Parts: sequence; structure tokens; C-alpha cells
Amino acid sequence: MLKSPMNITVEDVAPCKKRLKIEVPANRVQQAYDRVAGDFQKEARIPGFRPGHAPRTVVVKKYHKDIESEAQRSLVPEAYEEAITAKKLRVVSSPQIEDLKYQPGMSLSFSTLVELVPEFKLPEYKGLTLKKQETEVTDEEVDKTLISLADQRAEFDNAPERPLAMDDFAVISYTGKMDDKPLLDLVPESKNLAVNPQFWLWMKAEGFLPKFAEQCVGMNKGETRTIEIEFPADFPQTKLAGKKAQYDVELKEIKIKKAPVIDDAFAQEVAKMDLIELKKRVRENMEQEKKTQADRAARSEIVQKLISAVEFDLPPTAVDEETHATVYDIVAENQGRGVPASVLEEKKDEIFNNAAKSAKESVKFRFISSQIAENEKIDVSNEQMAQHLAFLAQREGITLEKMIDRVRKNNAFGAIRGQLLRQAVLDFLLKEAKFE
Repeated sequence: MLKSPMNITVEDVAPCKKRLKIEVPANRVQQAYDRVAGDFQKEARIPGFRPGHAPRTVVVKKYHKDIESEAQRSLVPEAYEEAITAKKLRVVSSPQIEDLKYQPGMSLSFSTLVELVPEFKLPEYKGLTLKKQETEVTDEEVDKTLISLADQRAEFDNAPERPLAMDDFAVISYTGKMDDKPLLDLVPESKNLAVNPQFWLWMKAEGFLPKFAEQCVGMNKGETRTIEIEFPADFPQTKLAGKKAQYDVELKEIKIKKAPVIDDAFAQEVAKMDLIELKKRVRENMEQEKKTQADRAARSEIVQKLISAVEFDLPPTAVDEETHATVYDIVAENQGRGVPASVLEEKKDEIFNNAAKSAKESVKFRFISSQIAENEKIDVSNEQMAQHLAFLAQREGITLEKMIDRVRKNNAFGAIRGQLLRQAVLDFLLKEAKFE
């Protein structure tokens, strides 16, 4: 049966936002009503009749309101999809249904606000000139890595009887105060900053608090000294930022670090190989890490070049959703690093502003890369999706079936495909790029 045409008007509301006004003619509304009434008739259980055999008139009389409601529920999304197809609109937001009007025997009408894929002209994206990153590993870098490995296995011996010096490890206790008030009362959420009965202080400039170690130089074991600290203006604990405090410090022990000699015995202990082989392995790992960093830097440079080369308006909902997701990631990362909730609360405006800037860039590149993918016919195959899901499952230590179920419940297949598509676009752009 041919469908009667709908009346569709499109109004500009804002950049990337339009209002659709849709009117479904009365005969199509009646057809939807009749179709739903027929479905109800097949399932209706009415006393005096066998299931599914009650007369239509009886079913309609009993379930009229339910039939009307279900007809509307099916008509609205059907009409919406038909309208955006007819007007060739590339929608990126869920529809917001407004002014729904319906009367039996008459047309159904409603309006909806939609956000669209922005229109823009792609900048030149092939043959981008990128900075070449150094990936060669020098002998000096290998030696520094081996020294770091040795430091990790160092032992600490008591220093001979002498005053504390820079580069020692001082085992101290300290109690802070400000204006004769204990710091613990001022910043109870930062207990270790206010008081610590057993703290290992590496005697290096700016290693703990500004000028703290320098003021401890010359102390002898068992000695107590009061030192003054001036907190930086940008100190994370804002109650102390830019202010001065005093610390009563007691030196309990002086320790010196003794790292093992880097020889074949050390290599055998670390990796079950001789020193020559260990150096080779370290070099290979460092080269791979440098290549990974160079690849990451090149991809980042591509993104920045492209988003800087073209200006266009972004759909507000897409930016808002990305901003909130970025804020969540930033907060989760900082909580994982042990940053107190009070500090995150104090910096919430800064966090949000940084997230908003990052979100705009991310959304902007999403549209740019999508158009490049369309131009170059780049796509993500089902096999690539399956391989990535298998990788995620292995990383999480769960079965592939559980990973697929998790992704399905979170409705995340589209997001994962989008990530893989952007990665494929960057792979393509890297191959086309020129390196200085």
C-alpha cells in the first residue's frame, strides 16, 4: 500500500541545530490504528470468546486507549525516520519530541529538535609535513637505564657518624605548624603533609618541600631542628598556598644507598643473561618505546594540524557529552593517584575548562576524520571489530563472550567502531605524511 506523503518543514534554530515539524495525514494514522487493533485482536483474551477470536469491535471498545497509545508510539519514530531520510539530514543527536498533537480520525503532528553533522570543507590532509622524532638509542641512554635498574635493587646502610649531607637519605620525624597552630588542624585531609613519625627524606633540592632538605644539612643523629617553609603560590593544597609554616624536625638515622655493581652477576640476577645480552635487550626495548612515542607524537601532530586548519560550528550535545566523559576520566585518574576529593572540588572549574577544550578538539577531529574516511572509502570490517574485542577481553582477563555482552549492555559497539575508524584514518594519514 502506498503511503500518503507527510507534511515536513525544516526550520533553522542555530548552527548544527534544526527544528522539524512533521504532520502525518489522517489516513496513515488510521492505518496505524487498524494495524495495532489487528495485533490486539490476535492476542486479546475476552470472556466468552476463544483467545484471539473476539470480534474486532469488542476488542476496540475494550482496548481503545491502549490501541491509540501504541499506534502513536509506533508512528512517531517511523515518521521521524522517514522525515530525516526525505530531507537528507545527517542527525547526530537523539530526537526531542515536542508539541505532540493527536485526535482520533485526524492527523498526528509533532515537532522535534535535531542536531546535525556540521558542514565544512576539508583542509588538505594528504602529504602533511610532520616533525621527525629521534628513535635511535645512544650508549649513554642504555647506561642510564642500567643505573636506574641498579638503583631499584640498592640496599641502604647506616652512614658513619657524621653530619647529614645532600644526597643522603635522612630518616626523620616532623610536625608542622602555622601561626603556632598544628598543620594537622588546618589540613586534616593531608595528614602526611602535616605530621609524619617515620619519613625517608632523600636529600635533594626541591625533593620534598621547597628548601626543606637544604635546611636539614649538617644535622646529627638525634638532633632536633625547626625549619621554615614557604609554600608556592600554586601549591595544590590551597589552604597553604603562598603561606609560611614551621616544621619541628628530628633526625633519627642517616642512610646511604649502595647500588650493586653493573656486571655479569647483576645481569644474571636481573634477567638471567650476561651483561652484553642485557644491554642489547635494554636497547631494543628503549628503541621500541621511542618508536611508540614517535608514532603517538606524529598522530597528535596530525590531529592538531587538521583541527587548526578549518573552523566550523559543533553540535552542542556532542560537545557536552564528550566534556562530561572527559571530566569523569580526569577525576578517576586523579583519584587513582590519591588526590583528595577536597582538592578536586577546589579545582573543579579548572578541570571542567580543560575538559571542555579537549572535548571540542576531540569532537572536531571526529567529524573531520569521518569525512576523510568517507572520501577515501576507509571502513572498519567485522573481522577488525572481532579482533579488537578479543584484545579487550584478553586485557580484562575475561572471555570474549563476556566482553561482547558487556559492550552490548553499554550500547558501545558504535563508540568502539568510531575509535577504530579514527585509528584507521590516522594510519592512512601517517602513510601519506612527509617527515622533516
